Amino acid sequence: MARFLLLLVCITLSQGVQAQWRLIYTSKDILAEESDTIHKITSIHSRGALSKYLIVHSSDQSKKRVLKKDIWGYIDGDNKLWRSYNKEFYMVTNYNGGWVEYAITRLVPDRPSQSFNLLLYSRTLDSRVYSNWMKAMGDLPQNYIVR
Repeated sequence: MARFLLLLVCITLSQGVQAQWRLIYTSKDILAEESDTIHKITSIHSRGALSKYLIVHSSDQSKKRVLKKDIWGYIDGDNKLWRSYNKEFYMVTNYNGGWVEYAITRLVPDRPSQSFNLLLYSRTLDSRVYSNWMKAMGDLPQNYIVR
């Protein structure tokens, strides 16, 4: 009985509390409060890099297709922010107001079992994504105020 209780306590402690999945339609929505809705999002899945759609699963067991180009990104169950750019999703790893840093995992060409992490950059949350930090810093949108 004591082993069972110990196992139950360990399982309970190992399960973290998941954050609410959320679609983000513009970069301004990142800090917005999530609204209480009847249909809470339980997961979001991409159908692949070539697909135009995401599959959004709700708590009422319904599924919805959302065009990738209609959203800015999403927040997953681990409270990580993902940006949609050119039909791919990039995880935002750092945003300090001056630039944005992203991470993505890519497969090694000719070795599909191996992958590597790639860091990418953009000047703002809405500007183009570059693999070179200097190019990203040179990309200033119109009416952008440099701090």
